[in-house]
Amino acid sequence: MKMWRVESERLILMPKSLEEMEQLYEAETEEEMKRAYGEMIVEMKRRPELEDWATDWTIELKDGRTVGGIGFKGAPDEHGTVEAGYDIHEEFRGQGYASEALGAMVEWCFKQPGVSCVRAQTEPDNLISQKVLKNNGFIQNGYGEEGPMFEVRRRIHGKAEGKGGIPLL
Repeated sequence: MKMWRVESERLILMPKSLEEMEQLYEAETEEEMKRAYGEMIVEMKRRPELEDWATDWTIELKDGRTVGGIGFKGAPDEHGTVEAGYDIHEEFRGQGYASEALGAMVEWCFKQPGVSCVRAQTEPDNLISQKVLKNNGFIQNGYGEEGPMFEVRRRIHGKAEGKGGIPLL
């Protein structure tokens, strides 16, 4: 694993190691999250050279408090697309941390070779998450298993691209 450290104005984002993910998996009591962590661990072991794309990244305030997590559902596919997911601990919600963390990770993604699109899904009634995506230039582009699918494409001349490579205003 590379020792990435992504910083934004208030946040530091760092990928968890395989050992940290295994500890997280063992401690998890929620069935859906345990399954997700298990899938991440399998992918990290299967493709260790790309494990940063399969792990959970810790979202910390610069004072060291952990406010949530963010990550991807694997390495970029053959089209250069990755899918992001994020969660902010309840006591830290409503302070813009999700928007800031997602923005920093999208910027990091577009600096990585072969990445041209970042996607994310939300529950249909999760309007707050949809706002986080829209705040970062994502546009709705269909539906996935979880609900509405949003995407943002590599920025050209400082502007995010929408569907079909058309720059968004």
